[in-house]
Amino acid sequence: MKREAPEVLNQRLDELVRLRPTYQEILEFYGAVMKKQLEAREKFEGKAALTLDPGKKEKKGDFPLYQGREIPINLEAARTVFQSLCDLATKQNETLRRGVQKIVEAMGDKAIDIPRILKEMTGGDTTYTSDLCGSLSLDRDILVFLGRASIQPIAQEAALFLGEGIDFVGWAKGICPTCGSLPILSELTGEEGRRMLICSLCGCEWNVSRLACPFCGVEKHEGHPYLFVEGDQHVRIDVCDDCKRYIKTLDTRKAGQAVFPLLEDVATLHLDMLAQEKGYQRGSAPYLEMA
Repeated sequence: MKREAPEVLNQRLDELVRLRPTYQEILEFYGAVMKKQLEAREKFEGKAALTLDPGKKEKKGDFPLYQGREIPINLEAARTVFQSLCDLATKQNETLRRGVQKIVEAMGDKAIDIPRILKEMTGGDTTYTSDLCGSLSLDRDILVFLGRASIQPIAQEAALFLGEGIDFVGWAKGICPTCGSLPILSELTGEEGRRMLICSLCGCEWNVSRLACPFCGVEKHEGHPYLFVEGDQHVRIDVCDDCKRYIKTLDTRKAGQAVFPLLEDVATLHLDMLAQEKGYQRGSAPYLEMA
C-alpha cells in the first residue's frame, strides 16, 4: 500500500464526514489513528521497518512470500506507535478511555509483554493476548485493535521493501501474496473493472477473479450475489452463499478517490448490519466499534 500524503487523507476524511455525519466521531478517531500511522511510516521507511534485511525471496508456487510472523518486523518501532495510539485513545469517549487506561496501568506494572502482543498481531494465534485479557480483565477488542493498528504501518513499509520487484501476477488466492493475511476490502479499478483485494495487515493489493469468493474460493460463472443501499452505488457487499461470509467492494471508478481501507470500512458500517441481518459474517474485522 503506497503512502499517501497527509493532506490527501484529510481531504478524504472531510468527504466521508460530510457524507456520513452520524459516523463523525468514529471517523475522526480513525482519521487520527491513520495520521499516527502515516507518521510512523515516514519515520520507519524501508529497511527501518525491519530488524534485519532477510534478503530477497523468490515467490514459490501457492505459498505467500512470507507468513506474517516470518517477517522480521521492527517491534520496537511498532511499540512506539502503540504508545502514541494509547495516548490518543485516552482522549476519546468514556468506554474507550477507561479500557485503554487499564491497559496503560498494566503496562506500568509490567504485567503486559507488548512486543509479544504485537508479534501475535502478525499471525492468527492470539492465545497470549486472549489469556492476558482474561487474567487482567482487560478489554480484548481494544487491545487487539491497538496491537493491529500499531503493527500495520510497520508491516506496510516492510512489505513494500520486501516485495519490491516481485511479480504477483497469477496469484488468485484470497490471502495476501506477501504476508498471508486476509483482505479487508475489495476494490474495482481501471476501465475494465479489475477486482483487487487489499490486505488487512500489510496493505498489499493483488488481482483476483470477480467470480470467486475470496474466502472459500468457490467460483460461479454467473457471479456471487451482492447487496447495496440505494444511493451508495460506489460501494457494495459481495456475499457468498457457500461459506456465508462477505467482503465490502469499493468501486473507485465511481468513487474516484484514494482508498483508505480503515476509513472506507468504518464509513460503511450500515452495510455490515445489512449483511449480518441476512445471516452473513465478515471475513475479517479490523475496526473497533466505539460505544
